[in-house]
Amino acid sequence: MTLKIQTEQDDQRQLLMTIEVPEDRVEKQMQVTARKLAKEVSIPGFRRGKVPYQVLVKRLGRDALRTEAVEDMLQSVFTEALDEVDPDIYAPANFDDMQMEPLVLKFTVPLTPEVTLGNYRELRKEIEPVEISDEAIAQALERIQTQHQQLEDADRPIASGDMVTLSGKGELLPQEETEEAETETAESTEETEATDSHEHPDENVIFNTESVDLVMDAKQIFWGQDFVDNVVGMAAGDEKTFTVTFPEDFDEEDLAGRDATFTVNVLNVRSRILPPLDDELAKLEGTFETLDELRDSIREELQSNAEGEAKNELIEGMIDDLLESATLVYPPAAVEVEIDGMMDNFKNQVTRAGWSWEDFLQLQSAQEDTLRDNFRSGAEEQLKRQLVLRQFIFDEKLRVTEEDINAAIDERTGQFSDNEALLAGMRDYYKSGPGFDMLSSEVLMEKAYARIEAVLTGNAPDLAELDEETAVDAAEEPVAEAEEVEEVAEADDAADEVVEPEKE
Repeated sequence: MTLKIQTEQDDQRQLLMTIEVPEDRVEKQMQVTARKLAKEVSIPGFRRGKVPYQVLVKRLGRDALRTEAVEDMLQSVFTEALDEVDPDIYAPANFDDMQMEPLVLKFTVPLTPEVTLGNYRELRKEIEPVEISDEAIAQALERIQTQHQQLEDADRPIASGDMVTLSGKGELLPQEETEEAETETAESTEETEATDSHEHPDENVIFNTESVDLVMDAKQIFWGQDFVDNVVGMAAGDEKTFTVTFPEDFDEEDLAGRDATFTVNVLNVRSRILPPLDDELAKLEGTFETLDELRDSIREELQSNAEGEAKNELIEGMIDDLLESATLVYPPAAVEVEIDGMMDNFKNQVTRAGWSWEDFLQLQSAQEDTLRDNFRSGAEEQLKRQLVLRQFIFDEKLRVTEEDINAAIDERTGQFSDNEALLAGMRDYYKSGPGFDMLSSEVLMEKAYARIEAVLTGNAPDLAELDEETAVDAAEEPVAEAEEVEEVAEADDAADEVVEPEKE
């Protein structure tokens, strides 16, 4: 009763598997299925469960019984075939087709993507050390002052630094015709602009509010110094229309070099009383006793955040470089796996916002298939980035050992050493389940960052030496490797699930 299996791999990392099941095995399964059905079928003259096989075949029909038997044996046949072929499964297989007599089953099995990286070890980049400026610390202290500020109504014209409540509207003015425009086309262009403006009346509106609080400080107002200069000097109850010209190097490229007209009404003017930069302000922020302690804490936090951003930028930049010369072959199902993850995250966001998924779809007049298509391009890009990073980790022989995990746990839990119960609970959390997954992934990414930095500065270890180290340490099983950088379908899970073919 050995299965007859034929396999063929296509150019998209998919294994096309055809399984022919011996007839005697099908007949045996039909008898097993018949015994099961005999307990459920009542036939006059026979006790339930004691109906002879041939009588049951005649009563149910041979084709119907065969169909039921095939459904009962489908999963076991597929699993047996997988055990024999032992493919490198990436995602659940798809059940494509079936021929009943002889019984032939056809499946498509997505295989693990193949990634070949280019000569990335030749890449070089100057990596600047992260430094926190005194100006950044001063700005952070200013924000803390603002959090503890007091506001008092002011019956006077607006001064720089005041908190002002405004209503009004701002609109971009139409862009002038370029000098190169032909005179005879000017009228047509104006008509087109007028039509566009009518069809999209709010397209040029950049400010529209019934009430908003703004600090009259160009550093805190998006519209810049011109806006502040025009509002300063007005008083509560005043209305004014003025034009602002955004500089050519304005951060928002769509506004750079453009003119905008604002009409604003002043609803209220308040003075801002900021606490002085002293030890008392530091005490308001928590456990600090002095302003110097607060400054040191701010510097440490800014340094840590800046280093984190720099690490992420370096990793993302390396991924960009890897993609330029990499060759990737992956099954279509790999993209679907990414979309599944995006859809799950999106559904969680919807439910956390208080909506049921069905109500949300109805409100948006949307179908799940449409949403999946909207995620497709982003999912494919995300997949490619994960795959090249994963391959980099493989090629560089990076892994996380139990020693690495223990060191990371010690670092995470050191501050709780005086609380034995809490310390034991946290250590247990990080040694299994989601806590372990998170920690091992973070440790692996730290190693990836360190190796990327070494590669880009020309200080990476020789790969041949890494091969020797790996051989020496082969007896020590790593607890995490490249799989930790992404969620991938486990082979066992894929073997346990057969996707039914879509009904026409």
